[in-house]
Amino acid sequence: MKKTCVGKMLVIGLIILFIGASGIPSIAGRNISYSKINTVDSNPVEPLFEGTTYFILLSDYTDGAGQDNKWAVQLRFDSYNLIVESEFDTVSLPLILDEWVEIRVDIDLDGDWMEIYYGGDFLHEKEWTAGHNNLGDGELNIAAVDLFANGATSVYYDDLSLEEVGTGIVWEDDFDSYAEGSSMHGQGGWKGWDNDPTWTAYVTDKESRSDPHSVDIKTTADLVHEYSGYTSGEFIYTAYVYLPSDIGEPPGAPSIDGPATGAAGTAYDYTFNAVDPDGHDVLYHIDWGDLSSETTGLLPSGQDEIRSHTWADEGTFNITAYAEDETGLVGPSTTLVVTMPRAKAVPTLLQRLLEIFPNAFPMIRYILGL
Repeated sequence: MKKTCVGKMLVIGLIILFIGASGIPSIAGRNISYSKINTVDSNPVEPLFEGTTYFILLSDYTDGAGQDNKWAVQLRFDSYNLIVESEFDTVSLPLILDEWVEIRVDIDLDGDWMEIYYGGDFLHEKEWTAGHNNLGDGELNIAAVDLFANGATSVYYDDLSLEEVGTGIVWEDDFDSYAEGSSMHGQGGWKGWDNDPTWTAYVTDKESRSDPHSVDIKTTADLVHEYSGYTSGEFIYTAYVYLPSDIGEPPGAPSIDGPATGAAGTAYDYTFNAVDPDGHDVLYHIDWGDLSSETTGLLPSGQDEIRSHTWADEGTFNITAYAEDETGLVGPSTTLVVTMPRAKAVPTLLQRLLEIFPNAFPMIRYILGL
């Protein structure tokens, strides 16, 4: 038994010396194969507008006051039931999609009364101080407007104004003087709820009632503008809202380029690239197949994104990635199979030699029991 083992080791050693270490494939991951198999799976794509979003007027607002603030008007736009509702009043109108629609609130602070209109149609009327939940604890004051996304997809606002009856427009904003893509927090008297920039919204040119801009209220946006001095008289508050039913196509499946084999413990670069047919920016969700994952920031459509990863263990792993565009549409995924094998160079080399010279090395075959 010992002689057989010694003989095998001697033959193996002689072959390695004869061929040379450079002929051994995949030793320490130095010779990397770039062949790959990409598979594509479909992810569900849902159109916009999706979720619930709010147009709110407050009769009292203070940063940090939370539920102690006083809501006067609370219009809830519901994509699932396709209605706009004066919330807690159980009155609604059909939602109007894909066009600019007027929201109008006639406010009589002297008579403590208001009337709400949507798209020119009457929606509801009640005391201004009734509050959104009809507790009657409101103030005779126009304190603030709040455009709240509540996690919903993009809704656009443009051409907001406050008119005092008999005087004219006392405040207005069409967002056209702000830079495309800029945060509204700190511009034109706008701010995130509680003066927190986390809740900001951004200027966009994707839709506009008055060219070139509007404001995009989506996901975490909770944008506030305060007013002061409007405690008596009659006013008309007007805002235009655009709710898209479909904003286009999702991004395509990303390509994944990089090594398909390597060595555990070594970092490798992988390039991800997806094209959005509407030219929207995209981000990548990447699952490395070893219980680790990451999400990139937004990048221009079609731009390479290089990410490095190290697999700590040997084995076969599936890199799975999909792209999401800036509007929230999700495209199909791509999978790249990556193998981090053990170094088994000697048996592989012997097998190749014996295949090339089937009648050679009879003593080697005898010792190895082949």
